[in-house]
Amino acid sequence: MSKGQVYLHTNGDLIYKPHGGVEFDSPFVKKVWPCDTKNRANAWTIVLEALALGCQIERARNLAKKWGLTKLDSFEMLRRVKPTNLMKEGLDIFVKEILEMNIEDYWREVQFRFWKK
Repeated sequence: MSKGQVYLHTNGDLIYKPHGGVEFDSPFVKKVWPCDTKNRANAWTIVLEALALGCQIERARNLAKKWGLTKLDSFEMLRRVKPTNLMKEGLDIFVKEILEMNIEDYWREVQFRFWKK
């Protein structure tokens, strides 16, 4: 994937359209994001917001692996991006379901990394 659109279907799937053209007012579309996966913030926004809106965990897990959305990368994202409310909700799901971590342990590690500098 590079540039295009990703949309969250009402069935929970995230679908990539390389040339865009997703109908925003379709009854099957929950949300549409512009997609430039070379932009780290864009990749994080799509996955986290989609998780918050009910996307399939396995689809989010596959995209996280494909796009390199790792625990260490999440720390960098938190340094650089002001997360939306949906991203905050999605991060809790990402930590629990994709990183398979306890949320309190994750935030302790975030605090440690931010405070040690």
